[in-house]
Amino acid sequence: MGVGADPSVGRDAVIVIPGVMGSELVETATGRTLWGVADAGWYARAWTTGGSLATLAVTDEERDGVTGRITARRLLSFPAFAPVLRGFEPYTAMSRQVQRVTSDPAAVLDFPYDWRLSIEHNAHLLAGVAERHLAHWRAHPRGHRDARLVLVAHSMGGLVAGYFTAVLGGAQVVRALVTLGTPFHGAAKAVQLLSSGSGAPLPLPRQRLRALAVTLPGLYDLLPSYRCVDEGTSARRLTAPDLTALGGDSDLATASFDRRERLLRAAATIAAGTVRPLVGVEQDTVQSLILRDGTAQARAYTCLPDADGGIRRVDRRGDGTVYREAAGLPGTQPLHLPQRHGALAARAEGIAHACAVVTDIEKGPWLAGIVELGLDVPDLVAPGEPCAVTVGGCDDPAAVTCQVTDAADGRPVARPLLRRSGDGLAADFTPRRPGLYRVEVKAGGLSAVSELVLAHE
Repeated sequence: MGVGADPSVGRDAVIVIPGVMGSELVETATGRTLWGVADAGWYARAWTTGGSLATLAVTDEERDGVTGRITARRLLSFPAFAPVLRGFEPYTAMSRQVQRVTSDPAAVLDFPYDWRLSIEHNAHLLAGVAERHLAHWRAHPRGHRDARLVLVAHSMGGLVAGYFTAVLGGAQVVRALVTLGTPFHGAAKAVQLLSSGSGAPLPLPRQRLRALAVTLPGLYDLLPSYRCVDEGTSARRLTAPDLTALGGDSDLATASFDRRERLLRAAATIAAGTVRPLVGVEQDTVQSLILRDGTAQARAYTCLPDADGGIRRVDRRGDGTVYREAAGLPGTQPLHLPQRHGALAARAEGIAHACAVVTDIEKGPWLAGIVELGLDVPDLVAPGEPCAVTVGGCDDPAAVTCQVTDAADGRPVARPLLRRSGDGLAADFTPRRPGLYRVEVKAGGLSAVSELVLAHE
């Protein structure tokens, strides 16, 4: 009896697409790295001095379509950090593991892109790359003539991939789109990036981020399109005039809302089962906003309609950036994982989900305990000052471990002792020097819930 092909090996071409700020950017003319450097201390200096970030601002020429000044060189290979958005984990483990479940590493291609620019711009670039990659794989000695595409996308990368698939006609060659924390309906946290903070002075690193963010079409593409503005007895969608009042760019906001509408309308026509979301849950997440006196006040609840025509406020939580319902599409069956946004594509469960779709072999339930942890830490702390760690989902200190490591080299820094605090747990650690630190909490069989913290003077 003959031996068939290994059914555990994927036969399709795969493209790995990172999230916002997930690609290393370089200045085309000089080759100078502008984002994604290996030195974790660089982020502390960049967000406090601002000089290293000025080149990333989108120019008038780039807004008019004259691009090429900055090149996306590769996916993040080292942790990165931005205030408010928090930490960005590298994609090395994801790419390597997906290569292992294909018949040849040539089946897998990384797609770095200039996340400063719009999802539409990058979707057109993806269309050309996808066509060439699929043709090369079909002609490869270990490829398959009837191969299709599997797109594995984190965060904003899922919007780029979705726009290519649904709006630009890529659905004809895409078998599956794996999304990890993709904000299909936007993220209320994005409004915080664009708000001037009138009446409430922003810390210096957040001022630097805001000055950069208001110029970036890509970040406007993360704005929420669901009813997120709480007006007391009702809730409504965010508008371009709202962004203008907060200090944002009305034209960029209008264009982003138009792109979102096109994407969601076209996504409804994609074949059932094409989009395979992994959604982060159980993390404290901004879900709605109160707009008052030129500020956007974040709220950790969703405004849902009630039977009397008003609203009820329910905390649906999420991954710390995207609330859970915003990360899915109607008709999809998302998997849920208690994890922070930046780590969804770097932890074992997210990688296993992607590999299961690539091989087209359904993965059974993860071997995990019933404890689903939430983690909350500040994004910025001062060296020598205590950093508060709050853990939700469990009030038993003996059932949860906490560890702090140096994000640059993985060196252990502290193992804070957890104590009961309200309905959960709390601890603290003191970073002794500036740098980027990874805080992890773990219980049961799931991977540790992880977040990055920046310590700066």
